[in-house]
Amino acid sequence: MEISVLGSLACNIHGESVVPVAQKPRKVLALLAVRANCVVRISELVQELWDEQPPRSVKVTLQSYIAKIRRGLAGPGASRGKNPLVTRHGGYLLEIPDDWIDLRRFETLLPQGRQARREGDDERASRLLRSALSLWRGPVLLDIDAGHLLQSHITRISDARLEAVEQLMETELRLGRHLDIVGELSEIVAANPYHENLHALLMVALYRSSRCWQALQIFDRLRTTLAQELGIDPSPKLQRLHSALLNGDPTLEDPAPRQGLLLDSFAA
Repeated sequence: MEISVLGSLACNIHGESVVPVAQKPRKVLALLAVRANCVVRISELVQELWDEQPPRSVKVTLQSYIAKIRRGLAGPGASRGKNPLVTRHGGYLLEIPDDWIDLRRFETLLPQGRQARREGDDERASRLLRSALSLWRGPVLLDIDAGHLLQSHITRISDARLEAVEQLMETELRLGRHLDIVGELSEIVAANPYHENLHALLMVALYRSSRCWQALQIFDRLRTTLAQELGIDPSPKLQRLHSALLNGDPTLEDPAPRQGLLLDSFAA
């Protein structure tokens, strides 16, 4: 079995999809997947599917969804063996090995990448973080109409991806790969127009690539966006980075600190 949530929802057994077609059973499977090996309470499933307006037949309807998913997880034409969808007191548990789901593999690689960074092994950190990010096929559960509970998990997982991206780009800068990451980082910044540290990383990558004027344009664009959309100015740290660019500060050519993020170098 292979389950994917880092992109569209997928659950394949022997290469055949067993994801339900109907949206509500898909949401049940999605919630069970992001909470794999943890009990999902019936009340949580009801809240996710119907919010504050469950139908009178909620118990029977939910049981029918669980039965449909359980039949699919038994495998094509199979009914023998232990089914991974287990009933527990007050809820249900999707009991699977961690390496069967892309989310758990990502959540294993990310802390390993962090640890390698802390130990100063940037080459290993880069490999681990790139391996973690290679598991992503698009936004989390992009084809699921998430309710409040599932959306909270989507936000948490998306934030973890952004952390991995940030740490990878910082690591690549420390390895002197500024020329290699300018294009990749430009796309990331375009997708995260308010994220100051990503802008800072791009500004430094451009500066080290002898494109200081473009680095300054990035700052001007961010300052305009923040003012027009949020009514705020760039942080003092980012403004100090901007001044360093204008003054050709030689410390900009140095690798980023072994600890913390790049903007920490410009703290007061």
